[in-house]
Amino acid sequence: MSIFEKNQALAQLFEQHKARLCEEEGLTEEQIRSAIEAGTMVLLGNPGHQNVKPILVGQPARVKVNANIGTSPFHCSVKGEMRKLNIALEAGADTIMDLSIAGDLDDIRRQMLEACPAPLGTVPMYGVAQIYIDRGEDPATIDPEVIFADVEKQAEQGVDFMTLHCGLTRQGAEWGAKGGRTLGIVSRGGSILSRWMLRNDKENPLLTGFDRLLDIALRHNVTLSLGDGLRPGAGSDAGDAAQWMEVIMLGQLAKRGLEKGVQCMIEGPGHVSLNEVEAQIMGIKKLTNGAPLYVLGPLVTDTTPGYDHIAGAIGGAVAVRAGVDFLCYLTPAEHITLPDEEDVKQGVMASRVAAQAGENALGTPRARAKEARMSKARMELDWDAMREIAIDPELLEKRREPHKNEEACAMCGNFCAVRMMREGNPAAVIPSHCQHHRK
Repeated sequence: MSIFEKNQALAQLFEQHKARLCEEEGLTEEQIRSAIEAGTMVLLGNPGHQNVKPILVGQPARVKVNANIGTSPFHCSVKGEMRKLNIALEAGADTIMDLSIAGDLDDIRRQMLEACPAPLGTVPMYGVAQIYIDRGEDPATIDPEVIFADVEKQAEQGVDFMTLHCGLTRQGAEWGAKGGRTLGIVSRGGSILSRWMLRNDKENPLLTGFDRLLDIALRHNVTLSLGDGLRPGAGSDAGDAAQWMEVIMLGQLAKRGLEKGVQCMIEGPGHVSLNEVEAQIMGIKKLTNGAPLYVLGPLVTDTTPGYDHIAGAIGGAVAVRAGVDFLCYLTPAEHITLPDEEDVKQGVMASRVAAQAGENALGTPRARAKEARMSKARMELDWDAMREIAIDPELLEKRREPHKNEEACAMCGNFCAVRMMREGNPAAVIPSHCQHHRK
């Protein structure tokens, strides 16, 4: 039985949107169906999310970019987060994740679902932990039934994909916390679950209750984004036993999900030195049977507070070339504070640059065509075309404003190499206001 037969919500969603998806991605219906059947591509979209525009994640579909937003205990402005949502979408984010951990999370989630036509993701463990932390109780006392109830509630609300740290085992938590790592466990959801397991000496309830999660996801076509609770938080921790133990488990769980008819993605590192990025990505892909891989960065250096969006874009470009399908942005605020509106835009743009660079390196037709169009526009000094092709047209226009009536850019001016080499037209080199000097 095919995944479309097992998952009726997925089948109906694909039928409604297949013409648009084929056109946008430059893929045939059969290519998309085959990839979804194989588990190497997912269609993000919960029918309960009104007016959602489903998207495909998984190469050869275009590499997608996610933007994280959400409240924090130190800065809780719902209006501010809603503005960030719109800014992220305007900047070209393909999905949004609500990572709110302060305020009325149900109301925040409902507002975001109503305002967001793109697929929306969440981390249900945050809402569960908030209940206990706000009461002054230890998250290690969480009742697992509360977790499953919250997952079901969010699925019914219309959440399209959820990060769930199902592959984090009791042994993995031990190794991550006490196995000699430089930075231990840096995943918020992973740390909460690890604390629960170590304090109670029990196995991960999301692992032992994985079939329950699959039943919920199947009813709503929620894609399970299998979280990397033991991702490396320092480059020196990348590739240790704890990380690979979890990756192996994630691969097994994704296979179980596919057999059930549930779509799954894999979340990946994290902090990884540049020379190890390709090996990491290829290893994760192999161990997870080619499931769509969703990565944070990877950050290729730990020394760039304020510029982590750049460190992440460098790693992201290499990762895309190695097989990554989905980039989670980093902003200049990473590791420092809650991102503001400008940080959100900068983060989206950096990840979009990484996606384009990676796809260009792979030689994908859409990326190569875009590069060729920009080169042609520059050769012709066609600024209107350059603006249309640019990843950030508004920035191009803003920086060019003082000299927008000039043909050349303000760096080269009368020394413009393109104008210099226009054969048979020496007048093109000399600005019009200097024409009288020719005589």
